[in-house]
Amino acid sequence: MSRALRLFLSATFAVGSQVACDQSGPSVSEALESKAPEVPPDFKPNPKPRPDDLKPPTDAEFSAWDRKDPEGEKHLYKWDKANGDRMLGYWEQLQCFREKVMEEGQKAFGAEPGSPAEEQWFQFKRAYVVHLDGWQQRLFALEPRVQEKSKFIGNILEAHEAVMNNYPKAYNEGDKTELEKVEAHWTIVEQKMKKYAKNLGLEWIQRDLTDPKQAEAHAKVCEAAFTPPDRSGKAKKGKKKGPI
Repeated sequence: MSRALRLFLSATFAVGSQVACDQSGPSVSEALESKAPEVPPDFKPNPKPRPDDLKPPTDAEFSAWDRKDPEGEKHLYKWDKANGDRMLGYWEQLQCFREKVMEEGQKAFGAEPGSPAEEQWFQFKRAYVVHLDGWQQRLFALEPRVQEKSKFIGNILEAHEAVMNNYPKAYNEGDKTELEKVEAHWTIVEQKMKKYAKNLGLEWIQRDLTDPKQAEAHAKVCEAAFTPPDRSGKAKKGKKKGPI
């Protein structure tokens, strides 16, 4: 132990002993053995008087606090009807993702581990899952607070979970029963979307892929859905800056 440390500890102990000796009053053991003071039998509490104007809330005030929006879900219907074409466009993009994951997954269905088919499926998923995650993030960036404004978004998120997680999982395990369950769930979600769109008076996007023109239009949607955004900054060059 260094000399400086010994001097410091000695000084500390000395100060502590001095403080302990200078303390007045009962010791700890005496304080524990002493009885608590008795309350006089004639003692009466003297609370502060309650203000005369402090009254309990009335029934009308309670009703105001529990007020429910008389419009209810009508706000959602109005927003979805005004923005329905765009929301249905997101659904068609999810259909593109479903078609692609089924196409690639079927190639690897039952493939042996380490085989070229299994390796191709693995490489596809690495890029596919990252892209699907980015697609959802861009959706929320383009549609701020959409979960509060739309009823469509619930079904869109269900479908996104199916194409990003449930379909790949079924193909990973080569499980036909699991794949049938995912397909059945997709059909249910799609029917909900169709029914809601019909009730709003919206035209459902139904592509007849045997028609060359419709097939071409669907292919363009899929190409745009699978094209990652340009983050190089080249697309912004040559454009005039706005007022900001």
